Amino acid sequence: MQLQEQVYEGLSSNGTHSDDKVRRRPFGQNLRNRLNNIVSMYIPSQGSVERKNDESTCEHAELLSATDAKVDLAPKMFDELYSIQLLYNGEDLVRSIVEGIGTPMSTSTGTTRKITSIAADDHTLYACLEELPYVFLLKAHQESQVCELDGTLRRKELSPIKGYIQLHVPGIGDLVPHELSVYSPTPESTVMYIVGWVRIIVDPKNYTTEKRWLLAKFSLAGQHLARTPVYSYQRYSGLAIDTHDGSLILAFPQLKEQSTNSHDCTTAQLCKLTQGFERRIFSVTMGNNVATYRPDFVSQESAGRFCWASVQRTPRSDGTQVKNGQMTSTSRRLFSFPGRQLEGGEKKQSAREWLQVMSWDFADLTPGRIVAFDADRLLVVDANTGSLSYVTWQQGHDRPTLHRITRPHSKPISLICSNYKVAHGEQEIVLNVAYFVSGSSIYSFSFREDYVAE
Repeated sequence: MQLQEQVYEGLSSNGTHSDDKVRRRPFGQNLRNRLNNIVSMYIPSQGSVERKNDESTCEHAELLSATDAKVDLAPKMFDELYSIQLLYNGEDLVRSIVEGIGTPMSTSTGTTRKITSIAADDHTLYACLEELPYVFLLKAHQESQVCELDGTLRRKELSPIKGYIQLHVPGIGDLVPHELSVYSPTPESTVMYIVGWVRIIVDPKNYTTEKRWLLAKFSLAGQHLARTPVYSYQRYSGLAIDTHDGSLILAFPQLKEQSTNSHDCTTAQLCKLTQGFERRIFSVTMGNNVATYRPDFVSQESAGRFCWASVQRTPRSDGTQVKNGQMTSTSRRLFSFPGRQLEGGEKKQSAREWLQVMSWDFADLTPGRIVAFDADRLLVVDANTGSLSYVTWQQGHDRPTLHRITRPHSKPISLICSNYKVAHGEQEIVLNVAYFVSGSSIYSFSFREDYVAE
């Protein structure tokens, strides 16, 4: 599917009229032409300017309104809507991990190791540290015990570490994770999907090594189950699991190595892949002669019953172009696309018939990492400010709505994940929880049970 240039040119940044019409490029008459169209839309800001005097009792963030109808919520109101709790202090956590495997706190460059990726299921947090070929299993809840110290009973926090898994790809080497996703249809069948890099010896005489990238699948016992070919560039970026069927949703920021003599970026793709990497279920190729599109992060089906992608758009004319007399540069937006043919259709269709991609440009939001919190809410981290928002899409509405949670000047969030999965049959329904890394610490996030998104 070839991505066309954006076609929506409506609202100004201050427009908030609910009856504004979204203009779309007319679809072609045949299926191939329909697939070559993308609908691009702009959504103006729906909130007023934040009050500068608000104080917050939350260590992580000063907090903002949840809906466009309730602006500038006080901290008390925030406490009624959301819960953000410090789960693990970053410095203490990293120290516990490196002491457990007997490795230094510092990286090869002398900086303190950082958490580079996280994932979660119902009972466990999975975390990776900079330059280490391991996945560390952490308790999803802090645990403590009462012990006697100097004749006094005191509560002592227990170690957060449940164990660790060393990642080794036979015939290739140790795999250092860059992105991580976990699929747990049952506790006994949990698997991990990892985008990461290995060190390959390119000059045996001088022992010169270079990074090589791949996508691999592991069991919780550390058994290597499958892998893709090895690439000299980062072919894979974001990944998520479609928990309807266990397939992978992948972002391909580039499909081939960029030529050193070329200033143009290569084309990129969104792709749905079978669990063992045997075949592609569908793919969406992005890029035209006006701009390049780089998908960095993806999520499984959520708001509006769509899968989502966080995408960078770059004009091909030296990174900037003139539009309406003003220079425009690299920007970011959200793409929504169906991950499957929804139930209720008269017959099974090919992806060419039901796959339609839409581009959403939210005012005052530069989307970065994204994750499905549940079937109705998509959590979004702002790539510039690290603030947290979520997207909903009410049934019968023609566009999604953005709800802000934390203020732009809050302590920035760098990583986010959730334990959400689609329940099948008689599976136990577990409270959905998201986890994010801010600074070097891990926090939990949830919506209050009595809160219903409007």
